[in-house]
This record gives sequence, structure tokens and C-alpha cells, in this order.
Amino acid sequence: MALIKIKESRSAADILVCEVATRSAADLLVKIVETKTSASGRDELWYYVDSSSSATTKICWVKSRGIADLLVCFVPTKSSAGWNTANHPLKDKL
Repeated sequence: MALIKIKESRSAADILVCEVATRSAADLLVKIVETKTSASGRDELWYYVDSSSSATTKICWVKSRGIADLLVCFVPTKSSAGWNTANHPLKDKL
């Protein structure tokens, strides 16, 4: 379940994430969903939460790919979301 809380501080985040412009450059293709239940069990479906205690993962956006733990590209549909990097160390951990 990817319940995501955005943090301003790198030190407060679990992972550093960089948004990339193309699908081929991304580790993970992400679709933002409207409900918590829609995000259940799927790393690629993100639901933003207001509270750190409700989050399964706290992220901090970074501009540099070089320091990012995860490269993401947002996609318009659930069916196009998923991992591009099959053996990524964060797979099943969001």
C-alpha cells in the first residue's frame, strides 16, 4: 500500500524521489489515486496522506537524479502504472 506523505526535509524522508519526464527513464510509473483502498497492495498507485503517522512511505522530492533513491514518472491510467526496474530495491516496500 503506497500511502505517501511529502516531507520538505531530506532527513525526515524515508526515500528521495526525483520526477523524470519520460517513462523510459523512470524506475516506477505512478498513478495518483483518489482513495486509500485504491492504493492497497500496489507500489505504483499512490495516495497522498496529510499525516506522517498514516503514511507507509515518507518522500522528499529532489531535483537531481544522482541523489534520488527512486525515479518516477506520473501516468494517466492505472493500467499503465508499474515498475520499469524489475529488481529495484524498493519494490514492494512503498
